[in-house]
Amino acid sequence: MKTETISMSSAETKTPCGKCSCIILYTSEFCVFCEAAEEILIEALTNFGVSRTAIREVDVETEDECGCRTDDVTMLPTIKVCDQHITGLPEEQSMKDAVMRAIMKECFCE
Repeated sequence: MKTETISMSSAETKTPCGKCSCIILYTSEFCVFCEAAEEILIEALTNFGVSRTAIREVDVETEDECGCRTDDVTMLPTIKVCDQHITGLPEEQSMKDAVMRAIMKECFCE
């Protein structure tokens, strides 16, 4: 199976499935576990050779100009990896599994 990573260079760019990013980290300045969740996410990405620039960070207080919806975010941190929603402090293995499933899809954008 051949996979090809698509590069996203600007904030206006959408993924082939219409999202602003394949990986979205929803945070807030008041979120206690957001930094730890981001570290776990970055480690999972690094294990698969994916740059941390693949992460779109969205502050739920201010939202984002890309139009990322925050109305379905009920808990912080929330990480959307493709079509999976991971809430709270993620387990390392579940994050690696989510990243691996995402990068296996043809539409994955870095």
